[in-house]
Amino acid sequence: MVWTYSFCLVAGVVLIALSLDNDAGGLDGDGLGGNLSLLFSTPFWSFGLCGFGLCGLLMLILSPKDSGLPTLIVASAMGLAMGWGASHVLRLMSRREADTLIRNDDLVGQQGQITLTVAKNQRGFVELKVRGSLIRRPALSNAGTLEEGTMVVVVASDQHTLRVDRM
Repeated sequence: MVWTYSFCLVAGVVLIALSLDNDAGGLDGDGLGGNLSLLFSTPFWSFGLCGFGLCGLLMLILSPKDSGLPTLIVASAMGLAMGWGASHVLRLMSRREADTLIRNDDLVGQQGQITLTVAKNQRGFVELKVRGSLIRRPALSNAGTLEEGTMVVVVASDQHTLRVDRM
């Protein structure tokens, strides 16, 4: 059984490794999981084999002698659970959309700090943290002159210029 568990562990690790995108060299990936991802696109089998082999080997090493059947049952259950869990989690993750694009509407209502003095009818600059990014945009003041370091709130966004008010 040691050979069976070892083979399954190695096969699972190899399948997982081949299904990863490796832009660093070797196989040139297509950006979707590598060239071989079509052949090894079943996370259930990859993680299931890996879990079965790892659990079986650990139980053989750590358990008393003559525990072949319980080890096989527990390793099989663990392999099924890991395979199902991995495929379920990957399916859920593939449905999510990442949206880090910052639109003009996202800027309205944001707090920022003046980094270049905004004089009457003259542009200055304001820095804002939006969606984890620090951005710097030209700004016009609705409240007269705003000195450097003044905390402001964005009240409107016209193309690339923000309208700000003192907080």
